[in-house]
Amino acid sequence: MTIRASRLDYLPDSELLRLRFCDLPLRLKGSLIEQRAQSVFDELAARDIRFRPTLWISEQWYNPDEVVGFAVPFYLLHPRLIRLERKMMLEAEGASLDEALSIVRHETGHAVDEAFQLRKMREYRKVFGSPQRAYPKDYIADSDSRDFVQHLNAWYAQSHPVEDFAETFAVWLQSRQGWRRKYRDWPAFEKLSAVDAWMGDLRGVEPEIKPRRVANELKESTRTLGEHYDEKREFYAVDAEDEFDGALHRIFEANGSGPRGRGHMSAAALLAEYRTRLRRRTAKPLGVPAYVVDQVLRQLVLRARTLKLRQSRSKAETMKKVSRLVSRATVAIIRNSPRLPL
Repeated sequence: MTIRASRLDYLPDSELLRLRFCDLPLRLKGSLIEQRAQSVFDELAARDIRFRPTLWISEQWYNPDEVVGFAVPFYLLHPRLIRLERKMMLEAEGASLDEALSIVRHETGHAVDEAFQLRKMREYRKVFGSPQRAYPKDYIADSDSRDFVQHLNAWYAQSHPVEDFAETFAVWLQSRQGWRRKYRDWPAFEKLSAVDAWMGDLRGVEPEIKPRRVANELKESTRTLGEHYDEKREFYAVDAEDEFDGALHRIFEANGSGPRGRGHMSAAALLAEYRTRLRRRTAKPLGVPAYVVDQVLRQLVLRARTLKLRQSRSKAETMKKVSRLVSRATVAIIRNSPRLPL
């Protein structure tokens, strides 16, 4: 049975996680995320691109094939659900204004691609690659590449040609001239110039495929929020076991191996104390999900406790070394066992 929206504020996490998606009292019309999407659609109108993508609510952001629109995640429809998402995943993708606009511009790029059937053009394949290329479940990104624009986190443009187009379109839509300055010396400039030319040709043109109403998939789902988060957290799990032991030994010392400094803590306690700060300092600069970084930190705490290590240097010096280790370890895990989802 669907509950009232006002009651969500008073439900503890345990009860929220038992709710089924179809029982959530969520409405897209008039919501904050709809207003933010409309501001992006206004950017389309200002460029004389004459269509408005369809929106609906689902478990996550996504744009299915042959649909001129995209889904927004359920948690953005209620502040209580945003808090739950942050507790379960350590972040709520799209909750801030800037992040929401960035994602909506990206998804709008997919909608434009579909509406005008751009991927069928020979020029599209020449600039971005074949859209028929198999879609990977995950990918390895080159953080130093300048062949792709940088828009969403995790170097998303590198994942697939259609994502490359959507990211390039988002950068183009966001600024009429800013992309020319930022990317003028990048190979990605050719892609932006191509999108600029194609969009110029589409001014005032009616799309080949019209937006159509999409069923609210969330209202059809009997999955519980608990099942959703169990699956999502499992996807980002990191199982590194003893991979970090050598680096930890170089930063800390074994209990009893040297004189115990005043105020020195066990390595596990120190890492636990700084876990939140280290996660925040690492996730955003690397452009990776905060949950991945947190799983790396969890493994470091567990290994430090198992090895019975303790602090041997000043806290400031120790944390500088730990911060570099966390960054290296996170990048290594992404490259060797990718966890960047599509």
